[in-house]
Amino acid sequence: MFTKQELQDIIELIGRSPVQKFKYSDGTAKLLIVKDNAALSPKADKRSSKPAVEPMADHAEAGAAGAKPSEPDGEHPAIAEKNTEADAPKLIEIVAPTIGTFYASAEQGAAPYVQVGDRVTPEKVVCVLEAMKLFTEVSAKVSGEIVEIAVENGQFVEYGQPLFIVKPE
Repeated sequence: MFTKQELQDIIELIGRSPVQKFKYSDGTAKLLIVKDNAALSPKADKRSSKPAVEPMADHAEAGAAGAKPSEPDGEHPAIAEKNTEADAPKLIEIVAPTIGTFYASAEQGAAPYVQVGDRVTPEKVVCVLEAMKLFTEVSAKVSGEIVEIAVENGQFVEYGQPLFIVKPE
């Protein structure tokens, strides 16, 4: 369990960072901090920029703060459909499952996992995200062709941020 000071420090740190959503669980305690998007608009009152702290149990159903109706438990889907134009084919986004630094290859100087034009399968690893020395492999979860890489190598990404755009097969 967290002390009051630890919670205040975490909230303050998240409030100053670009992170919009912070989720933590250690098996005994769960914490979910979601920033109010209204606080980011130019018309927002500067005093309302503190993140909202919500118990995770309240996010069990759609309609919870920050959740879309199609997202169970307030989670972002691993892939999201994107329709750029009415007559254009439907494209799919591969989004970040966690926050972290985006790496296009397994190690510096190595060939990237994928490039624009490459075909992917659901099991294909497309990148790695690193947060606090923990590396998470991200798989495509869809079959298709990579049409865009939405982030730069070494760029910090947020939870749910689009990483790749795929034209499904």
